Amino acid sequence: MKYLIGIIIATFSFFFSVNDTAEDAIAALKQGKVTDLVKLFDEKISIKLINQEDVLSKSQAEANIKVFFEKHPVKDFKSSHASGQTKNTAMQYLTGTLETTNGKFRVSILIRRNLISQFRIENDNE
Repeated sequence: MKYLIGIIIATFSFFFSVNDTAEDAIAALKQGKVTDLVKLFDEKISIKLINQEDVLSKSQAEANIKVFFEKHPVKDFKSSHASGQTKNTAMQYLTGTLETTNGKFRVSILIRRNLISQFRIENDNE
């Protein structure tokens, strides 16, 4: 019986882990917690912060995001779209608006295999 429960938990964990990553990313963005956000990053991540775009290591990305959040303290984050994972791929796309003391920014996140592989913060063209 213990094994059956373990198998059931593992199955549900696999199917819902991408959603957990998205929820954890949203929570970290709402609170402006860079370390919590970076824990969700892949070892190499495609990152864009306004006009700077590159593929960085996790630690390089963390340093750059910390600088961004120091210049633009977070007030709130509102998710506007989250695509669900499909049967064939464990991918999810998340977008939203990051409200800071210096204005609003559009955020786009691509989650693959339960890790953020692409993270973008761009000027909001409202």
